[in-house]
Amino acid sequence: MQVYFPYLNALGFITRFNLTLVPGLAPRGNTTTRYVDFSTGLPSAYTGPNSSLQQAATLNFYNALISNNYTSLIEPGFWNLPPGPEIPEDLLLPIGAFAQKYNATAALSRIWSAVGGGVGSRGNFTSQLTLTVLQSFSPAWIKVYLGSPIYHIQDGNQRLYNAIAAMLGNDVLLTSTVTASSRNATGVELLVSTPSGMKLIIAKKLLLAIPPTRETLIPFDLNANETQHFSRPQYGRYHTALISHPSLPRGVELTNVPPSSNVTEEPVLETPYILSLSSYGNDSSLSGLGTSGNPYASYTPGAGAALAERNLQAMADAGTVHDLGGKSMEIVEWSDHQAGGYGVSAQEMRGGWMERMYSLQGVRSTWFTGNAIAVDFSTVLWGFNDDLLERMFKAW
Repeated sequence: MQVYFPYLNALGFITRFNLTLVPGLAPRGNTTTRYVDFSTGLPSAYTGPNSSLQQAATLNFYNALISNNYTSLIEPGFWNLPPGPEIPEDLLLPIGAFAQKYNATAALSRIWSAVGGGVGSRGNFTSQLTLTVLQSFSPAWIKVYLGSPIYHIQDGNQRLYNAIAAMLGNDVLLTSTVTASSRNATGVELLVSTPSGMKLIIAKKLLLAIPPTRETLIPFDLNANETQHFSRPQYGRYHTALISHPSLPRGVELTNVPPSSNVTEEPVLETPYILSLSSYGNDSSLSGLGTSGNPYASYTPGAGAALAERNLQAMADAGTVHDLGGKSMEIVEWSDHQAGGYGVSAQEMRGGWMERMYSLQGVRSTWFTGNAIAVDFSTVLWGFNDDLLERMFKAW
């Protein structure tokens, strides 16, 4: 998370480490936006959304959530969501239908730009469940677009991570992987591969903050009930990266839009896609890259990088960027964000999937947090974690 916004007392998580919160976005070189169809490499006729219509539609979207009291059902988590058959029908509509119902269609391009890398990785964005989209575009985040303040950490996020690591000391195992586990009602044992060898961790409780995908849960000794439950969600995969190539224009954000000359308010891409190639400014050779695709297992970092190379070559062939000169894109840093758009169908939700998910909290000494079952913004998620930890301690 690069920016933070007020939610309950969650900003205290940063200030407790004596770090300074600075209003606004972190400093970055000035850029201009250029819309390009990455599939052909040609400039697009799209000129961007109508800002007045977009803002009005965003307010309509927000007011629909507030007037129906949906906020209390989804923030910071789904503790208050009713049983499946009683979930409000609005929340189980496709996001496109929800937006149309509440005169908020012009906000879809904004929602897409905010969550497209995650929810959009499943494909067919406007068909995704409204409830799933709200996990990444919740009322607390919408308020930022309507004028609520945002902050960044002075001197960067790494200062927060360093402070947390210093506080935890040797209790943090970096570059480590759980390879096997045993979980029951009295505690857990985890076998962990670390740079210094195998370690056995014995604990009273386990809190899983990883995406509970079928792939990541393999080492965690799932029983038949858990296996069946976690077999239901669908998800794509998304990645971010820092890259460099001399042909990428400095000071320009190349934004991918669909291959259409009449794109207006919904520049929604079909998977797999590169969201953008965004220069870090005129004084930097670096660009940011975001990419999403599915199915999860096959959209690896290699697949994402290969797509970026093809898109860059298409732009060079079309003359949108300079000739590549036979040089490949340099990957400076790659981050696999893993599951994007984690969620189930409306039918599964009505059948009680989320209710069963929350009923797993504490079972076999295991608790869950993260964007699979809560809102995916740091300050809101920290609010969820405060509640979760209190419940864990009461169950100790």
